[in-house]
Amino acid sequence: MNTRDKLILVCEEIAIKKGRGFYNLSMEELAMEAGISKRTIYRHFDSKEKLIEMTIQEIMNKIMAKNMELADSEKDIEEIIVGVLKNAAYLVNQQVILDLGKHYPLLWQKIDKMRQSKIEFLITTIFSNSKVKLRWRVDPGIFRASFLAAMTAVLNPSFIWENGLTFEEAGKSFLNMFLFGAVERVEEE
Repeated sequence: MNTRDKLILVCEEIAIKKGRGFYNLSMEELAMEAGISKRTIYRHFDSKEKLIEMTIQEIMNKIMAKNMELADSEKDIEEIIVGVLKNAAYLVNQQVILDLGKHYPLLWQKIDKMRQSKIEFLITTIFSNSKVKLRWRVDPGIFRASFLAAMTAVLNPSFIWENGLTFEEAGKSFLNMFLFGAVERVEEE
């Protein structure tokens, strides 16, 4: 494993798996955990924010790969959606939400754009590959636009934190409201 990948992995380990978040993670601690000098970190990443961004991007890519496996599976659409939420919940623990909303709002905006494009692609894949026949109750274009706009408003650090929710609670309620009101299952004849 190269140094850059090792730094991303160590950042993920401390910030996400150990629940420390990004703000409380010092470059000194990261260097010590990775077994390198602080100076070496800056050879690979211009700033702490860039390291955080790349760590989140790498995690999002892994989550997207898992979600694509779910979307291509034989599972019912409800099982797929619950699985997608569980995968996404890994990235967003309470400390990460607080850190992004309070200390890294510009990074959160950048991450949100990435997240929206991945979610839009995933939605399209889930509905086009679903083994369950579905009928739209609303225009699919209106659904996608409304879904993404509402997602930006609801599934963000500020909203979740201010309302005392977990990402998974907010996500399940959000998806239930949108998906199960927008489509209905068509029974095979």
